[in-house]
Amino acid sequence: MESKEQAPASGSSIVNVAALAKVSTATVSRVLSGRRTKDDDIARRVRKAAEALNYSADYAASTLRSSSTNTLALVSTSPSNPFIARMLVALEAAASENGKELLVGLGDTSERQRIRIDALLSRKPDGLIVMPSTQDDMSAVLEKYASTTPTVQISGKFTSFHVNWVGVDNNAAMELALAHLAEHNAQYIAFFSASVNSSEAAEQFITFQTSASRLNLPAQPQWTTFGDCTVRRGYADALRIFSASDASHSSASPMARPDAVICASDDIALGVCMALDTLGLRVPEDVQIIGSGDTAPRDEALPSLTTTRPHYERIAKETLRLLEANSRVTHWLPAHTAFPPRLIARESTSELWWDSSAMVTPDKDL
Repeated sequence: MESKEQAPASGSSIVNVAALAKVSTATVSRVLSGRRTKDDDIARRVRKAAEALNYSADYAASTLRSSSTNTLALVSTSPSNPFIARMLVALEAAASENGKELLVGLGDTSERQRIRIDALLSRKPDGLIVMPSTQDDMSAVLEKYASTTPTVQISGKFTSFHVNWVGVDNNAAMELALAHLAEHNAQYIAFFSASVNSSEAAEQFITFQTSASRLNLPAQPQWTTFGDCTVRRGYADALRIFSASDASHSSASPMARPDAVICASDDIALGVCMALDTLGLRVPEDVQIIGSGDTAPRDEALPSLTTTRPHYERIAKETLRLLEANSRVTHWLPAHTAFPPRLIARESTSELWWDSSAMVTPDKDL
């Protein structure tokens, strides 16, 4: 009996191809459009499934029909900021996973960022992501675009009721740091904050005061300082505070010297380590130190720094999810999502340890 040749499937879609190839529709899109250049088993399965289903994607026509460009506009302050640099990497990965390309514009001031936004939006991207500096409030600028383009702000000042915001829960970071120090027998805590003109710094300072009091961790007012998040600033502040403390350490005051320092950045923490070494104080035996950001190279900190690390990947994925959701329907109230960071325990607070009930990640899990 003569066999019949199988007729091509009719009405096949990218969803059918993805199901047959056992991959996501975003992967099918990248493979068939040529954006995924790696020729591996996944690519071969996608092409084979597309051929079996007689599926051929006309991407130019598809873009015209859907008004989608498969691009996202990303406007950011300088990537010299470690948080910005890591977020750029995470956002690129998340965008690629969703079949999107990032159009990036950089601006060190709110005015330059506004110019970059106007330029990128002229290319009709499917969404807008903005990462302003901590000092700039971009709410008024972003509200102008939010009604026509799905928009998400990552970190920074937030005063809008019309723009989605995703970032780090800095208050949770402070509570994690204080709880960790309390569990490691610290008693008197110093706090080297970021610049006082940052709303995030103001919130952290309030959290530091209230949480330290609740945990019975007293601090002298002169032990809290504000300034740039640099190694030089950390060195200068630590040298001043601990030199003065050493002069009065033999006094009857039980709070003559802090035995722990929480720093708003890893650079500040590195400066503190250098100052304590200059003064002959040991870390962590005499003073425990916690940084922020997990950005310090391991060989530049002796001992290695305990620090808090933002959930960069979770922030990026939530940003893409919000852009996709808002492209389908406009919500009357925007999202405001703050992800608590992880605390990475290293040598600058004590010997490494692990408690299953604590929200602490040991260094070996990095």
